Amino acid sequence: MEQQTQENLPKKQARKPQSRLARNVKFGLGLTVGLALAGALAGGWWLRQAWQDLPNVEHLAQYKPALPLRIFSSEGELLAEYGEERREFLPLQQIPLRMRQALLAIEDARFYEHGAVDFLGLTRATLANVVTGRHAQGASTITMQVARGFFLSRDKTVQRKLTEMLLAYKLEQHYGKDKLLELYMNQIYLGERSYGFSAASNIYFDKPLAELTVAEAAMLAGLPKAPSAYNPVANPTRAKLRQRYILQRMRELGDITQAEYDAAVAEPLLLNQSRNSSVQAAAYAVEEARQLILQSYPEGAYSMGLDVTTTIRMAPQRAADQALRNGLLNAQARRGYRGPEARLPASSDSVARQLSPYPDSGELQAALVRKVDNGGKRQLTAQLRNGDEISVTASETRLGGKLPLEGKLAVAEGSVIRVVQGQAKKHWLLTQMPEMEGAVISVDAQSGEIVAMAGGFDFYRNHYNHATQAYRQPGSSFKPFVYSAALEKGYFPGSEVDDTQRLLLPQETGAQPWRPRNYGDNYEGFISVRRGLVRSKNLVAVSLMQASGPAYVQQFSTGFGFDSARNPVSLPLALGAGAVTPLQLAQAYSVFANEGVQMPPKLIKEVRSRGGAVLFSDAGPRPKGEEITGTQIISARNAYVMDSMLRDVVKSGTGRGALALGRSDAAGKTGTSNNAYDAWFAGYSSGLVSVVWLGYDQPKSLGNATGGTLALPVWRDYMQVAVQGRREQVRSEPEGLAMLDGDYVYAEYLDGDCVQDNYDFIHSSVSCGSAKANEARSLSEAREREQILKSFSEE
Repeated sequence: MEQQTQENLPKKQARKPQSRLARNVKFGLGLTVGLALAGALAGGWWLRQAWQDLPNVEHLAQYKPALPLRIFSSEGELLAEYGEERREFLPLQQIPLRMRQALLAIEDARFYEHGAVDFLGLTRATLANVVTGRHAQGASTITMQVARGFFLSRDKTVQRKLTEMLLAYKLEQHYGKDKLLELYMNQIYLGERSYGFSAASNIYFDKPLAELTVAEAAMLAGLPKAPSAYNPVANPTRAKLRQRYILQRMRELGDITQAEYDAAVAEPLLLNQSRNSSVQAAAYAVEEARQLILQSYPEGAYSMGLDVTTTIRMAPQRAADQALRNGLLNAQARRGYRGPEARLPASSDSVARQLSPYPDSGELQAALVRKVDNGGKRQLTAQLRNGDEISVTASETRLGGKLPLEGKLAVAEGSVIRVVQGQAKKHWLLTQMPEMEGAVISVDAQSGEIVAMAGGFDFYRNHYNHATQAYRQPGSSFKPFVYSAALEKGYFPGSEVDDTQRLLLPQETGAQPWRPRNYGDNYEGFISVRRGLVRSKNLVAVSLMQASGPAYVQQFSTGFGFDSARNPVSLPLALGAGAVTPLQLAQAYSVFANEGVQMPPKLIKEVRSRGGAVLFSDAGPRPKGEEITGTQIISARNAYVMDSMLRDVVKSGTGRGALALGRSDAAGKTGTSNNAYDAWFAGYSSGLVSVVWLGYDQPKSLGNATGGTLALPVWRDYMQVAVQGRREQVRSEPEGLAMLDGDYVYAEYLDGDCVQDNYDFIHSSVSCGSAKANEARSLSEAREREQILKSFSEE
């Protein structure tokens, strides 16, 4: 009875109440579904809004390259153009199949199979990045890269990536795959200021895209990911590794056979040595300007249509280039002929092909010797790269000697030589590329404008700018800064310094005993400070530094703009044992030429948009009529006294070669570093400060040479052109100077306001030194010096 009653109850009364867990699960599922629906609605709304906000892509059908960067001289002469001449548009059907295959193999192998976004590739890249913990793979399709390259920034944000994907879909709605690939291959930046593969082919390999080998195509295909990192010029090892990986991918995809792969891997790549052909003149200055613009406009330097006016003036610039080249060729000729650049085996290749590794350098042309006559004519027959045949006789050389036809340096058939046309243009002379390098830098002292910059013999052979980057020992060209410091310590041009050789004890040097020597071991006893500078006496410079205090002189001299870490406190610093660049030395000498004031160096005068709007001016925003002022490094009277001594260096000292300038305000100083590793001349006239340096990149002796024999002739030849149209400087004597014994002295020194040095090797009419103290000091050290001298061998 009870069982029957139970069965007759309503079914809803028979259900058990739901557990709390079940209710929570249902709630969670409902919440999740609700949030998903809300997210989908919000996402759909964002997609709709984002799609509506996407830029118009229809103009790409009439694609035109971006406006190039143009760099001009101060007078408005076009020096270089980056952009338009570096992008050569080619329709896709004119781009070789192998070039397209190489690019797709590394950038987007499934380009013609997937849609605007490759979700399979995206998933694979995401997993790879999670596993490695870094951004090891990318998943951008060619279409996505076109979207980013033409319309978006490179900001790495989620919103930008999503916008990139949407824009990729929009592009594929308007354009086919071939058109998108065409846009990409003509727009992408590939290094060396080249845009698009057609321009890159000419720049890197000096040949049209249609003539590229599989190996060359693979090398170019590796550039889009990171043009600087995989640049075969700057990073050949990394570029070769990436090239090999691309060739492996092409083999895996069936684009090339195993035999083609093996041949491509083994093929040597001959890079174009004149790849910066868009630079017309002033190559080192142009490169400096380009880098400055890239720093200021990193995203749009080559596309904004910038017109950059530099401070370079072409007459001085061309004179600097020519004077430096002539100086280096003459200096190299003094060291004799090194022999042919190469000896090539017999070959059926054209002479142009055989000479391709030996590019011409200005007027110096490479030639391949075809025949040598050791008989009566003693001449050789050679071919230039254009096929022209020339003859060179044994006596017609620019080597300081005859044509070597015998011995280990002999010129024989198959030799690669350098020739240059004679002045009459009717005959050829044998010459050679110099091993040594050099620099000329010229600065207007009153404005700081860099008027000329020659950073080496040939920019296309060596991009390293020795004018701004080469830190070298300045030798005696550093001495004026020691003398300038000594003026502030109570010494003056009429002070007498002992020029006899002496030994510096360890307590004086802080290290080992040191016996400085004059050039040529020429000593004169007590001479004036002025004569010490005129004759470039090492003993005088060291004594003045010791008397003034090495730490003081080092601090004082670095105030001119030298790097203190490269010019540490030590007595040899007085002889230029530190390191400076030619530009730093020119800035420092400008202080003497400009009444103690130093102006910051300027290379960029103005930047305008192609429409004419001024984006930058070296003057900067300032009240009308207000002039730019520099930094007062030393007093006007210090500069005046130093200028008078540096003029005497030219009139009757080591700088006499500058007298050929014919200007009474010419001033300067020679410099030769230890073992003649570096030759310098730093000087100025008519407000123009110029510095010349010659030496080897890997320091070694220049032989029996000095700054006066190597650097000064270059300075003279350059300045004879550079000062034309400039007035000589007439300087008025500043306040605070007086005359004593026929030379300048600070007026307060006559009143006894001077230092008490106690140095027996310096005599001064206004010295406060104690003669008795000097005498006692000399006696106490005499015996110690005598003992050390016995064991101190002659150098």
